[in-house]
Amino acid sequence: MPKSDAEVYLDHLTTIFGGEQKILKQDADDGGPAISIFIYESTPEPGMITGVTYGLSQRNYPDWTQSRPEMIISMESTSHAWPAVAMDLTAYFASKKRFCYGDVFTVDGPLVEDTEMDAVLIFAQSILEPEAASVQLSNYRVHLSQYYPFYRSEVDLYGRIGLEAFWKHPKFEIYDPKRPRIE
Repeated sequence: MPKSDAEVYLDHLTTIFGGEQKILKQDADDGGPAISIFIYESTPEPGMITGVTYGLSQRNYPDWTQSRPEMIISMESTSHAWPAVAMDLTAYFASKKRFCYGDVFTVDGPLVEDTEMDAVLIFAQSILEPEAASVQLSNYRVHLSQYYPFYRSEVDLYGRIGLEAFWKHPKFEIYDPKRPRIE
């Protein structure tokens, strides 16, 4: 009997990260497929936490012609709140946003209690080798994109200088939840 898409996806994550430490699940705000997050401690290195979603790619958007996204978050933290916020953002925005590179999501307060960051930028994942960043399921390919937390006050700067210049800014430390704001 062939494996289900969920089994193929989980096998792929297990090959990359090993076994997860915890799995959380959140119903989507739009009533669509629930969003799960697989949590990996000390990944990609000690003192960091990584979460990877599943459920977003089960939707079908017109913008998703080559593949469908699932989301990664990786932070210099040991708090499971970071993967949980990635799950919550994905569940909330699943029917409201495209989840394409350069998209920005903002919230009305800090993303988690150990930061003042209140926004995320979606861009290419930064913790995996390129060949590990996607997996073929039965009817579509899933690619892993990444949430990069930042400050709502940086959204205007990002809009003025563009994605490439913002990404390369020397103060944009992509994994540090306590980095200073870029003025």
